[in-house]
Parts: sequence; structure tokens; C-alpha cells
Amino acid sequence: MKYLVAAVLFLICCVSLFSCSMVKGKGEAEQVAESLFNERIQNGWDNTKEYYSPLFWKSAADDKWKHIQNLVFKAMGKAKSFSLNTWNIQSKVNTNELSGTFVTLVYDVEYEKGNGTETFIIHKPVADSKYSIISHNFNSDLIQELIDKGIEQAASGEGV
Repeated sequence: MKYLVAAVLFLICCVSLFSCSMVKGKGEAEQVAESLFNERIQNGWDNTKEYYSPLFWKSAADDKWKHIQNLVFKAMGKAKSFSLNTWNIQSKVNTNELSGTFVTLVYDVEYEKGNGTETFIIHKPVADSKYSIISHNFNSDLIQELIDKGIEQAASGEGV
């Protein structure tokens, strides 16, 4: 009986320590996303590059990222407010640079022309103490309408 009680207490301690670490990681990742949103609301996209990881820039060229930002702005206007909708946190150990803690945050965002969502995957490598964005996705009906219009123009030969 003594061993059972000790095992249960040990398990409770492990779970509580692990969950405290998870909540701390979520909070640190949220600070990155909220700082980015506040910067965008006040000053646009100009000083936001620092929030993104070198891993983000490996797959997103500067000019293509600018095009995405311009598309979102054209479709939605400026971001006005944001609120966290859902989140998820995972820790992974790989044999490459993708080891560490991954926090997925989904925000409901109010823009000048309508509402949408932005999803971030924010990463903290095992050997680092800093969280940064490795994935950023935009979603709204207005953005999709603008993309569809561009596809129609390209397919019809207009503007080519």
C-alpha cells in the first residue's frame, strides 16, 4: 500500500510540473503573437520581421511574404483587434532543428473590411529560450474571393 501511495504522489507531482511548463510555454508563445498583432495594428507590417524564426525564412522568401501581406491587406484592410480562439501545445524531439516546443494559436481577427482567422505555429528550439513564429496562416472568405478573382483573371488571359 505504501508503494502505491508513493507512486500516485510521484505521478501527481510529475503531471503538475509538466502542466505548469505547458502553461508557461503557451503564455510565452501568446506574448509573441500578441506583440506581433499590436505592432501590426499600430504600424502595419514594417517592423514585424523579428517575430519570425529563421526556419520561417527558409521557406518564405521576402518578396513572396510581402505579396501575401499585400493580398491580406487588399482583401481585409488593416487589423483592428484580435482574440485567442484555440491553442495547442506539443513537445517533440527529432534529430534535426525541429526539436522543441510547438504552440499552435488560432486567433479571431477583426479587420477593417471583415473578420478572419490567423493561425500561428510558434516554436522554441530545445537549446533556446526564445519563441518565434515558424508558420503563419490567414483565412477569410474575403481573402479567398480575392484569390479566386486572381485565378479567374490568370486563367482567362486578362491582365497577362
